[in-house]
Amino acid sequence: MLINHIYRYPIKSFTPELRKKVFVNKKGKITGDRIAAFKIGDDDTYDGNWLPKKNYLSLMHIPYLSLIKLNFNDAFTEIAIKIPNKEEEIYSKNETNIIEEKINNFLITKGVNKKFRLILPNDESSFHDTKSGGISLHSIESENKLNEFTGKVNREIFRSNLIISGCDPFEEFSWIGKKIQIGSLIFKVFKAIPRCNAVNCNLDKGIYDQNILKILPKLNSIDIPSFGIKLELISNGGEITENEEIKIIN
Repeated sequence: MLINHIYRYPIKSFTPELRKKVFVNKKGKITGDRIAAFKIGDDDTYDGNWLPKKNYLSLMHIPYLSLIKLNFNDAFTEIAIKIPNKEEEIYSKNETNIIEEKINNFLITKGVNKKFRLILPNDESSFHDTKSGGISLHSIESENKLNEFTGKVNREIFRSNLIISGCDPFEEFSWIGKKIQIGSLIFKVFKAIPRCNAVNCNLDKGIYDQNILKILPKLNSIDIPSFGIKLELISNGGEITENEEIKIIN
């Protein structure tokens, strides 16, 4: 089995980055993954404590976020923003008020009027959907099986960090409780990933037009709609690279 694609998602619920390699820190999180989020409300303070995603702008509630492109530069000092039908603009990451205003102005045109603040901690805080964080993985074979019932689904809707090939559809669920090795890194597979309404979002159109939540239990026999698995680092950190081999350790 091999890693085919590697993604990270610097700003929660926004634009993915396709990478050739990533670094996994000692906390078991990918450097640069979910390091920023738009916190709902007008308070931009952040105490480092994890909060559920209902506290942030999320594709689970606002599908139109998929139409906005937000990208950090390599040094994480600037953010490029592209609003539909507007030219891309680049701002310092400290110019959060401008970025917030541009996103808010767009969302208002879609009937969404919320106060929110861009949170950018200067540490290893992250804005994963669960407190444990971890690294997410699914297989191309599972994608292909789902596509048989839905038509082509954009894999980025699952927000997985690692996409692999070389196994049976949904075989990754059978690894729960086992250890896997990727290069020099060893992980424990600790759970299947339950899914929310975000996976029903059409990323190109910014609308919910899928029926994935209802289809998944019929395909993989897990009552709670689930897709992909979560990995917990149990070794030292290090790099994960594209085309690296994955080994199951019983």
